[in-house]
Amino acid sequence: MANTSLLPRRQSLVPFICFCVMIFTLPSSQGGNVLITTSLGEGSHYFVGKTIGKYLVKHGHNVTMLVSKAYAHRAENPDDAELNFIVFHQSAEQIESVKERHLSYSKNALEPSGAAYLYKLIQAHRKGAADDCDELLGQNPDVMRRLEEGNFDVVVYDMIWLCSLMLAMKLNVPAVLSSPMAAPTMLSMYAGNPVNLAYTPDVMNGYNNKMTFFQRVNNVIANRVLYSLLEYHHVPYNSIRERHQIRPDLSGSIANLVGTYTDLFLVNLDFAVEFPLPLNPNIITMGGITARPASSLPNDLEAFMQSSGDGGVILFTLGSYVTHIKPEFLEPFAEVFQRYPQQKILWQLAGEHKFKLPPNVKTMPWLPQNDILGHPKTRLFIFHGGNNGFYETVYHGVPAIIIPLTGDAIDQGVRLKHHGFGIVLDKTNVTVDILRVAIDAILNNDSYSEAAKLLSSRLRSRSMHRVIALHSGSTT
Repeated sequence: MANTSLLPRRQSLVPFICFCVMIFTLPSSQGGNVLITTSLGEGSHYFVGKTIGKYLVKHGHNVTMLVSKAYAHRAENPDDAELNFIVFHQSAEQIESVKERHLSYSKNALEPSGAAYLYKLIQAHRKGAADDCDELLGQNPDVMRRLEEGNFDVVVYDMIWLCSLMLAMKLNVPAVLSSPMAAPTMLSMYAGNPVNLAYTPDVMNGYNNKMTFFQRVNNVIANRVLYSLLEYHHVPYNSIRERHQIRPDLSGSIANLVGTYTDLFLVNLDFAVEFPLPLNPNIITMGGITARPASSLPNDLEAFMQSSGDGGVILFTLGSYVTHIKPEFLEPFAEVFQRYPQQKILWQLAGEHKFKLPPNVKTMPWLPQNDILGHPKTRLFIFHGGNNGFYETVYHGVPAIIIPLTGDAIDQGVRLKHHGFGIVLDKTNVTVDILRVAIDAILNNDSYSEAAKLLSSRLRSRSMHRVIALHSGSTT
């Protein structure tokens, strides 16, 4: 339940609340100032926040993105010129800590998933994220002055970094939580949304909505373990809040204030693919926010796509969080790709590699994923199971192979398998033979492609995506 002390202030923010509820309606007649914070400016979380910001700008609002100096290059991207950026200073030591934490996703990606794995990730990020917050609030007087003088009407914050919530409290403006993950049980803990764990699978446990009795018992236990781990992760923010005297008039821990101070929860899920569950009006679905009709590819990429002939193109990526991984894990991919000379392969691959690549493979450190998935030559998407990529492949009707590596990827794998538009592989057992069987199954069995196209039509029929297509000049 929202904090009743905030009700008078909210009345002047009705245009913003209405916009968040109907984010793709006609432009508002009175633009406002919106501050968006993400996971310091990196990864899929940043791309979701940036996309929300761009749609807000299209509807007449002024948007400012807050990013860390570790990712200051975001402010220099000409494609994001319509957004304003504020970069907060961090010491060289803390910037190194930020980069090291980002690399921890790669270092731990091949470990078995479970509570121990999640605890290890939380440990890797817990203190560092709190130190980032301490630096922002206590060692960036110029930035804090700019924020306080920015006359922001609302802060849209990412659930991964709750310092953003404290920033909204300090600026005394409403807060809107944005979740790039489709994590209904996690959000429900905070948003006061009813959840029945008998048919709503918790995040990262690999269940669908048809659970056995023992799976239901485990689902309840996993939910309590997750809640405890999140409480543990948020504890350092409480001392930071006390040290910086942020709204001492508001009672409760930071974890409690996520629910009592936040006005609205935006979640990246859609019931075109999500298992059914009830949602309170304060939770707004925006599933596939980064998916849109494909734009034209750069000339060199378009030439590569066209060179594939009837065989088409396989897209392979491990995402923006897993950028460095053991070469032993990647070598089977290079070997199996050479067994498909009739196909071309686009591989998002960062850094150097010692294994030999076949001539039908093109590697790039970054790829326009959505635009490639929307290209008529794309036949298959092999990826790590990120939520953005999941919705983009659904939107474009491309069958997929998911190898869940980290975070909520296992949940996307469950939905992929449930809807029958792809295959899920175990990250601890990826061999040439296993890859070959999976690729052959999808390329030679039309049922996967047909299931993908059916889901695509469902997702594209949603009002949000009809308006996205309209803004993009597409009628499909």
